[in-house]
Amino acid sequence: MGHWGVKSYENDDAADALDAGFDRVHGDRYNELMDDASPLTFEQVQERLASPETLAAAIAALERTVGAPFEEWDEMDRLAFAGIVVRHAELAVPIPDVWRLRALGWLEDEGIDWDEATVRKLRREKEIRLLVGAGGMSGPDHA
Repeated sequence: MGHWGVKSYENDDAADALDAGFDRVHGDRYNELMDDASPLTFEQVQERLASPETLAAAIAALERTVGAPFEEWDEMDRLAFAGIVVRHAELAVPIPDVWRLRALGWLEDEGIDWDEATVRKLRREKEIRLLVGAGGMSGPDHA
């Protein structure tokens, strides 16, 4: 998996799953907004279209890619999952507790060696605080 930053969603698997989730839910509208001719940035497109449905679709896309039960996911799969959840939390999408708590647990136990370890540690702490504050939903059926 390729990484280009220290945010949990700045890796290939998370980015691919997020893209698939937005595409599945919004289809042509997403593609229009992502077109080079669109004046919106990638961030603005996600801000405009993020929803419980895109969260669920992105997680489903990642699950299909991994092809194994959660308990068998490796650190990179878990990072991608946490990244999807974190990105949606940043976009003020309500996060079901089952996914929020799983992402929190994986972030708290993260064992990946990062080139920029201090920067990643600070970012991970920020993501953990974000998810702690994003509580309140009881299950993915609310997504």
